[in-house]
Amino acid sequence: MTHTALQPPGDATKARPGQTGWAAARRRYGPLMPMVPGMLFLFFMSIYPTVYSLFVSLFRWNLADPSRTRFGGFHNFRLLLTDQTFWKSVVTTFEFVLISVSVELLLGIGIALLFFHRFPGDRFLRAILPMVVAPVVVGLLSRYMLNVQFGIVNHILETIGLGRIDFLGDPAWALGSLIVIDIWQWTPFMFLIMLAALQGVPDDIIEAAKVDGARSVRIFFDHVLHLIRYPIAVAVALRLIDAFRVYDIIFMTTRGGPIDVTQTLSWQIYDAGFKSLDIGYAAAYSWLMLVIVVATVTLVLRFLLKKGDV
Repeated sequence: MTHTALQPPGDATKARPGQTGWAAARRRYGPLMPMVPGMLFLFFMSIYPTVYSLFVSLFRWNLADPSRTRFGGFHNFRLLLTDQTFWKSVVTTFEFVLISVSVELLLGIGIALLFFHRFPGDRFLRAILPMVVAPVVVGLLSRYMLNVQFGIVNHILETIGLGRIDFLGDPAWALGSLIVIDIWQWTPFMFLIMLAALQGVPDDIIEAAKVDGARSVRIFFDHVLHLIRYPIAVAVALRLIDAFRVYDIIFMTTRGGPIDVTQTLSWQIYDAGFKSLDIGYAAAYSWLMLVIVVATVTLVLRFLLKKGDV
């Protein structure tokens, strides 16, 4: 009787006797070929530009006079760290990001808790509440609504006797107005994630807490909030990264003014690269912003998930 040895599954990609080099290579690397277009796209659209921007940041390169381009080492970074405008934009960016994301998170959780229990008309409200609008459209719409002369918001304020307010032209109101615009735009995003997280909480945990006599507020803070901490962390991380990059609504409303009170890091990068044409300085700005964003998101995640969970 002949015994046939079964080939282990792990040896399926090994070259068989009599196979040519091309056939063996195709058998070994064939399963990886569908990944090649995606990897090439990732390399040319993300990895290469990132590495190239770091290379550019080491040069004193201004498009207004490209003949004077020369290697400067860390000159652009040293110049940035001693620039008061840079530090002012850092403070403005943190003020915008922390206030807007915090309020969006609280509103998102609050509205999700409201919709967590069924009530008449809740399906209709769920359908119209999470509306996603392009940031450019939001900025343009806000500019017209908050216009001091013909904006509907000022018309309402004047009707009720409060007078007109230059929301986008008054330094005392400009940054706060941008924060309100961002909150209005992105609270539905937080709401959707928080509602999905709440719907994933096991009912038996809530029922057991109710049997023990716990009130709704105590149940939320002692049990539910702990169970949804990971969705909260994901939502906050995504919003932090996106809020640091805010540019669209600033471009469509205040253009960094008045008196530079709404100049964030993203706006300063645009100003340096596209207005001053200082490509090396703008690249250095971008890398410092990247460091700030990564450090901030890491610290916030460690705070939300407790030490050791990240």
